[in-house]
Amino acid sequence: MTVQYEAPMAIGASKTAVDKFAENVATRLKFNPSDSIEGLIERSGGKLVVGSSGHGDIDSGSIIARAVDDYVIYISCYTSLKRERFTIAHELGHLLLHFGKIKNANPEAVMRATRNVDPNDKKQQKAEWKANWFAAGFLMPRQAFSNAYENKGLSYAARLCGVSDSAAEIRVKTLKLKSRL
Repeated sequence: MTVQYEAPMAIGASKTAVDKFAENVATRLKFNPSDSIEGLIERSGGKLVVGSSGHGDIDSGSIIARAVDDYVIYISCYTSLKRERFTIAHELGHLLLHFGKIKNANPEAVMRATRNVDPNDKKQQKAEWKANWFAAGFLMPRQAFSNAYENKGLSYAARLCGVSDSAAEIRVKTLKLKSRL
């Protein structure tokens, strides 16, 4: 039997709305910036696999979801732990932002999201952006991140949230924080 996978479908939420949603999810799950995201995935019924799902995702992450408590996130063995932390949050974003829409359209559907999307498919591109926005808001909540950045700088804020300096730099720009130069 061949499984028919559905790709994430973008929702009509703004960057601000996705950011607030991600922070609310983290709050409800009692997830703090320095907490283990791996433990959170396991507690929520998900599994983490280092390697490929067999669908062209060896260099990046992906998710296959049958239900909100039955999913597998695949992470690359070629990237850093900080990168994988963001990837895991990104895939969690697909699950929480996009999976419900797919299930509403077809209760038997299985969602598969990979970073290998058609560059001409604007809906898929938007779904990727929104998953990135979710990951940023989830791992780097506005208040905690801003306080860390303003008091101790970019590298400290990045370490506190377990993300790369480049991810933290993007968050600084998104939150329109003043440069510490």
